[in-house]
Amino acid sequence: MHITSINLNSLIDRIDANFYVSRAEVIEGFDKEYNVLGKICDFPRAKTPPRELYFKSGVPVIKLKNVTEYFLQLKDTDYLPEDNYKLYVQPKVGDILVTATGEGTIGRVGIFEKDIKCIVTGEVMIIRTKEENPYFLFAYLRSPHCRYQLEKYARGSTGQTHLYSKDVSLIPILKVSKDIRDKTEKLVKEAIQKKLLADDRYKEAETKLCKTLGIDKININFNKSFEASSKDVMAVMRFDSEYFQPKYRKIIELLRRSNLKVNLLKDCVLPKNRRVDPRKDPSNNFIYIEIGDIDITNGEIYYKKIYGYEAPPNARKRVKTGDILLSKVRPTRGAITIIPDNLDDAVSSSAFYICRPREDFLSEFLFLYLRSDLALTQFGQPIAGSMYPTIKDEGVENILVPVIPKKEQTQIANLIKEYFILCKESRLLLDKASSSLFLSLRLEEKR
Repeated sequence: MHITSINLNSLIDRIDANFYVSRAEVIEGFDKEYNVLGKICDFPRAKTPPRELYFKSGVPVIKLKNVTEYFLQLKDTDYLPEDNYKLYVQPKVGDILVTATGEGTIGRVGIFEKDIKCIVTGEVMIIRTKEENPYFLFAYLRSPHCRYQLEKYARGSTGQTHLYSKDVSLIPILKVSKDIRDKTEKLVKEAIQKKLLADDRYKEAETKLCKTLGIDKININFNKSFEASSKDVMAVMRFDSEYFQPKYRKIIELLRRSNLKVNLLKDCVLPKNRRVDPRKDPSNNFIYIEIGDIDITNGEIYYKKIYGYEAPPNARKRVKTGDILLSKVRPTRGAITIIPDNLDDAVSSSAFYICRPREDFLSEFLFLYLRSDLALTQFGQPIAGSMYPTIKDEGVENILVPVIPKKEQTQIANLIKEYFILCKESRLLLDKASSSLFLSLRLEEKR
């Protein structure tokens, strides 16, 4: 139990103990002078556009999902018409973005690095530095003790928690030497550079895939109006217009024009269903992977360790190195990944379709292809449901896959392997920037 006494004059408009205890714990551990965030930063207040203004092109909109544990991602975004752009708050280069709402999502921190047009919604807090080095502040706010405060500062009940700028502005920021600031900035910039190199490798692999298929660029448009015959409708007993979108026929045409053999996915992989029940060993600590642990922007896994007694009912599938995991819930989002060496024997959710490539296919090639628009669009046809659209195993197994020569597969696989290595290095550098920051502070205090 933590007990903290608070002066009556120090109370603000909240009386929850968590807020005051967490703040007092942090300040008591400081041996140096500090500022509060509100003195060195501004907090521009963003607002969220109405749903009817979101389109598939225009100015990108940064939402909760775009602020990940490490970097901002602008691949999976909604868009606002250019005419409405100036009605909303635009981030500036160097702005810190913090997720400010949602149970389990509060407190993720990103830095806006690209000088491009976009807007930020009200669910993301903007912290704009007035005098502080933004890269130092980014690493500082990502540190465990700041993440702890961000989570404790949230107000509201379960499912309705929010962070408010008047609370976040009270976070103490230590005054540190220029040397520590410069070292932290260098590490953060190195991490960002590694991530950019990783993205280049991924784009290179995508270009190689398109070239092998004889396609300049995968561009599959959504048709607003089209016709389907009653014969086609009755043949599949589907009455939703989405199922008969012409884009699905276009994919078949694109693959046929490649002059390559085209297989069904079930002929390219060995479906794996290694059943397991972690709850039979309640004291065993194991790695669990669920759909939310897959970063849809890059396919990386942010796994967690839990005990057998904590295992949810759908923790039922054992995975092995080289397995490809594909989410059967909202499959068009691209929650697809490859199991790396360090996650061998982990347990995954039963909401994944797990497959192991046959000898003629490389995991990295299938990973790239299944995340391409050619495959993701195909996933959209057999899905059913509105709130949680899902695809059955047979729907996954009937996805068309081009059989490209092993030489080209190897070239693509090498690029994807390099991509994952660079992603890992960039994450490690970013974590080092946050962790070494406080190590440097302790060494500086001793001197």
